[in-house]
Amino acid sequence: MLRDLALAAKAACSKEDQESLIPLILTLKEMGEKAKKRGILSLEGDLGNINDDFLKIALQLIIDKTESQVVRDILDSDIYYNGSNGRELLKKVIIREGLLRIQAGDTSRNIFLCTRIFLGKVENSAFA
Repeated sequence: MLRDLALAAKAACSKEDQESLIPLILTLKEMGEKAKKRGILSLEGDLGNINDDFLKIALQLIIDKTESQVVRDILDSDIYYNGSNGRELLKKVIIREGLLRIQAGDTSRNIFLCTRIFLGKVENSAFA
C-alpha cells in the first residue's frame, strides 16, 4: 500500500476526480473475482478491451506470472519516474494495489477494500 507521504500528496485530487475512479475499482474487483474463480490466465481475454497503458502493462505482467516483487518494482518505477500527478497518479496507485492483490489471490472483497481506501473523499453509497 501507498505509505510514501510525498507521493500521497502528489496524488491528492478533488472529490470529483476521485469519483471518476469508482469504475476502475469496480473493474479491479470484478477482475479479482474472475481470477479467483478461473485463474489469472482467464484475464488474458480482457487485455484487448483495456485502453489504459499502465493497466495493460500491469495486467500483462501478472498474466505472464512475473514475480510479484518484480511487478511491484516495474510499476513503482513508472509511478515514481513518469511525472504523474493528481488523478492520474492516484489511478496508477490504485491499479498497482489492485493487481498485486489479484496476483496474490486475494478475494474480490479484499481487493475492493484495499483499493477503495484511496478514495477517502467518496461516500460508501457511491459504490452501490
